[in-house]
Amino acid sequence: MSGKVVHLTKPCKIKVKNSNLVLFFYEDEQEVKVTLKDIDFILFDNTQFSITGKSLELIAKNNIATLFIDAEFHPSSILTPFHSHSTLSEIAHIQIAITQKFKDVMWQGIVKSKIINQAEVLRFFNRDRHIELQELCEKVQLYDTNADEAQAARLYWRELFNMHTFVREQGSDDIINSMLNYSYAILRASIARNVVVSGLLPVFGIWHKNRYNAFNLVDDLIEPFRPFCDLYVKLLLNTKYIKANNLSVNIKRDLVNILLLECVNINGGKSTIAKAMELFVKEYKKCVVSNNPRSICYPMIDLKYMQDEFI
Repeated sequence: MSGKVVHLTKPCKIKVKNSNLVLFFYEDEQEVKVTLKDIDFILFDNTQFSITGKSLELIAKNNIATLFIDAEFHPSSILTPFHSHSTLSEIAHIQIAITQKFKDVMWQGIVKSKIINQAEVLRFFNRDRHIELQELCEKVQLYDTNADEAQAARLYWRELFNMHTFVREQGSDDIINSMLNYSYAILRASIARNVVVSGLLPVFGIWHKNRYNAFNLVDDLIEPFRPFCDLYVKLLLNTKYIKANNLSVNIKRDLVNILLLECVNINGGKSTIAKAMELFVKEYKKCVVSNNPRSICYPMIDLKYMQDEFI
């Protein structure tokens, strides 16, 4: 994933012409052609658009991650292609047969990766208690049986925003939670796209197993990447949007651009968040197929990149 991010904020009509998307913006009476093969992510950031069935078909066939926003400007749904992977049945049976031992080791690794990235975020902002998170990371048990992820979260959120009253809530509409929820939704849609393209069934999770959630695996694999959003949101609030109290178009546009930040160290190289998520999903699939949960490489925040870009 290394192409364009299309962020649609104005009312428009979307159709297909010569296998490309044509966007007609009503306000400007302007028509824009977008080559499908150049798009990796589309964000429909308003409900005042019309789109043809053929457009939706081609978006799915080209494996484009797509996120829709509702009337309250909250992320509401994602579009993922129906599975057409050549080994879908084989992979599905492998996923179904995943052992609890595999899940124990894999979830331990995911939680440790998340906590160490949270510690790096606190270290970036010179919060001394990052040391406590590093120590807590070393104590994480198989399948996180001691709930160290939750313990880390309580310390982390209080220290990150330096507010004893801050509560991390998915449904809250304060500016911090709104920006976090928006950026998480962007990452979730992108990971969902990579999971489906890889041939994995997103319903079969590692720790998440809600019977009503079709994206349990996505909600597992996103965890190491959440601190990247936290750091980015904090930096935006500290620099560009100090007095912001609602999600403006400019804030949303900046949040979408998180996918293009080259701030991830993974598998011996440096990568954008979008590319790192693609690689992480592929690595997870290899672990599943080989039944070796310890072979995966986890993403780490490149603090120098963030320092150079924002400070």
